[in-house]
Amino acid sequence: MLNQVKPLLKAFAYVETRAATLRSGMRTRIDLMVDSIFPRSRLFAILRQFQQLYPQTQVRLTEVLENSRADALNDEADVMVLTRRQDITGLGEWLMNIDFVAVAHHAHPLFALDTPLNDEVLRPWPRIQIADSQPTAHPTGESWTFSTIDAAIEAVMYQVGYGWLPEERIQTPLQQGILKTLPLSHGVRRATPLHLIVKRSLSPLDEQVETLLRLFKQEPSSSTATL
Repeated sequence: MLNQVKPLLKAFAYVETRAATLRSGMRTRIDLMVDSIFPRSRLFAILRQFQQLYPQTQVRLTEVLENSRADALNDEADVMVLTRRQDITGLGEWLMNIDFVAVAHHAHPLFALDTPLNDEVLRPWPRIQIADSQPTAHPTGESWTFSTIDAAIEAVMYQVGYGWLPEERIQTPLQQGILKTLPLSHGVRRATPLHLIVKRSLSPLDEQVETLLRLFKQEPSSSTATL
């Protein structure tokens, strides 16, 4: 009987706590927008810590593609982590750089060439890239675009082409030798900055938003939870 009552008591306690939160005027939801190139392990560690601190505050997470147009984004997000420094709804500060590395499947014909890999050598092979709302021509020839990072990674792993991929997202296939870094004559690595942006209308900042910003600014070693 007691085991049957416990879930009901827990539910009642949740309702009472949430009602108290509403009465106190504390925020009950934060809208968070994050560029999909942001490291997943770090993101979920941050969200886990925030949930433990504020169990009655919901976070609505929206992931967006790098270089998405401003008018395609949810401009109502309270906190944003995006590649551009200034968004239509607020000003931001530099948060971190995301490293992209040029890779291909270990059996790709590029690795059999006995010559430095420059733009001319790369030109015959499709370059895999993440979809961009405003694609531009690349000097290295044809580009194949994919709508998600995961799809772009799989395309490279299935030898559709080569590409610059977020290093953090391909650590496992790199360590396993499935993917290899291309020996380019220049430009093997590229860095894309991410900025932490707060909605202009959030002034002064409330406690929950300030805490979320602090968690994002922490060093990875202190914000990454042990799974």
